[in-house]
Amino acid sequence: MSIWKLPAAMIVVALVTGCGPSDNPSADASADVASDNAASADQAGSSGRSAPVLDTRTEVSLQESLGRVRSSLPEERRIEFDQSVKLIMDVAPQRLQGMTAEQVLAAGRELHQRINGG
Repeated sequence: MSIWKLPAAMIVVALVTGCGPSDNPSADASADVASDNAASADQAGSSGRSAPVLDTRTEVSLQESLGRVRSSLPEERRIEFDQSVKLIMDVAPQRLQGMTAEQVLAAGRELHQRINGG
């Protein structure tokens, strides 16, 4: 099943609980390598330090990159991140590809203001 067919709330629950889309460790391990390679290619940083980015190319890479990006945030910002991911998934899921945590938060705030007229 494609992740885009799942309700965004289920995706956020999977993020928070750590439940992934696969119980096959060998598939997860090969996806880790592909995801790490893709994330390395997509990361950018002016100070030589790269922030983790989202990889939406597969369900596994999305779940794993969401975990990495989310864990890069301080605990107090993770709920806002989860809400931003849900909102973006509901409105424009393709926007998540290559986003950092800060970009997700900014896009979530922008969408929230646009939707709520403020």
